[in-house]
Amino acid sequence: MATLYCFTSTGNSLYTAKALAEKLSGKVLPMHRRTAQCDDDVIGFVIPNYFWGIPRMVERFISEMQITNKTAYVFAVLTCGGPGFGELGNVRTLLSAKGIRLSYGVRLVSVTNYLPEYTPRDSEAIRQKVDGGITSIADAVNNRKSNWISASSFINKLIHNAYPNESCDQHFTVAPICTGCMTCQKVCPANNITMYEGKPTFQHKCEHCLACLHHCPVHSIDWKQKTQGKERFRNAGITLDELIAFNNHGGE
Repeated sequence: MATLYCFTSTGNSLYTAKALAEKLSGKVLPMHRRTAQCDDDVIGFVIPNYFWGIPRMVERFISEMQITNKTAYVFAVLTCGGPGFGELGNVRTLLSAKGIRLSYGVRLVSVTNYLPEYTPRDSEAIRQKVDGGITSIADAVNNRKSNWISASSFINKLIHNAYPNESCDQHFTVAPICTGCMTCQKVCPANNITMYEGKPTFQHKCEHCLACLHHCPVHSIDWKQKTQGKERFRNAGITLDELIAFNNHGGE
């Protein structure tokens, strides 16, 4: 049995995890704030690249989870928007501390969606490359392939230090056009949003995933002065209802 754990905000990682799970006859579970335990033979992590590293919630989840099958084949897929290296070294280090080997790791280039710096550019060509990459990864996992996973470098640490902290949500603004639909609250993987007088308020445990910003149906949420007027993004293969169902897991 294969279990894949996923962290997602725009759906890139969830799309990849679901497609892989189908090819591996496995299941996909969210990375949340409660401790997980897994004894399956195949364990995968599908996560996004955040500032040449991994999200805080992913670090906590992997460091706290219990992997009871010490001979499990473990792999990781890092969805990213472009060049980089060393990010999977973080995953390797976290698992090594548990006596678990990360056998296989790969970066999968998807649509860039970090809105404060970029404008998403989706295309059929990118989608086809993603699907081809997923097929290659599934073949590698089914054949229990191993590869060399680069360690996290000084450059990784330098860039990752720019990853906004959990209080970065103080820089979100909510425009009067907000309808109080609660989509932002439901889609937040960190359970960081509550509603007060029909408007979202932020609880300072933000992962800076920008799911709230991307999925607001009226584009009422912005971050600093860097996202106004920019096109929002959701992976074309994932619906908003799927994201909500996956990320809205009882506040855990």
